[in-house]
Amino acid sequence: TLYNNRSILENHHCAEVFELMKNPRLNILGGMTDSQRRDIRETIIEMVLWTDMGLHAKIFGQWKRRISQDHDLYKRKDDQRLVLSMAIKMADINNCGRPENLYLKWTTKLSEEFFLQGDNERARGDPVSPFMDRFFPSMAKSQVAFMNYVVIPMFESISDYLPAMHFSVDRCEQNKSYWASNDD
Repeated sequence: TLYNNRSILENHHCAEVFELMKNPRLNILGGMTDSQRRDIRETIIEMVLWTDMGLHAKIFGQWKRRISQDHDLYKRKDDQRLVLSMAIKMADINNCGRPENLYLKWTTKLSEEFFLQGDNERARGDPVSPFMDRFFPSMAKSQVAFMNYVVIPMFESISDYLPAMHFSVDRCEQNKSYWASNDD
């Protein structure tokens, strides 16, 4: 089984990046010491693996526990990696926090990707995954649920740590309200 069935896509992305970096023209870590390269590699891998939504509750829980202790997260390497990992997670799911025109454009693209997966599942004779059936669209329901249970709680927590990020929560709320009058 590929990557022991753990964070397969994320592990693949990491493996491909480090494979590309074997090319001296692409090796952005080439001028660093072995120790620096190891540390950066470990940090990159941790950051990318933490974008696996299957690990979201665990990672977000770790973040909330840590910031409830104190906000001084720049001294220890583990805390620095936690902050970097939360930043990449926020970037990974940031579509809900974009201006409405961009949000809707990318949501439409995401919906089509989901529908293609559902089409593939149907063609194989498998049950179609939730939110992936083009014959029973549920974009409004899926987006509101995703914002309520994943995006907004995480963005609120991050904006408690970095108050300048609160605009992302406001944008999510605005985009969520779009679906109240535009159900699919």
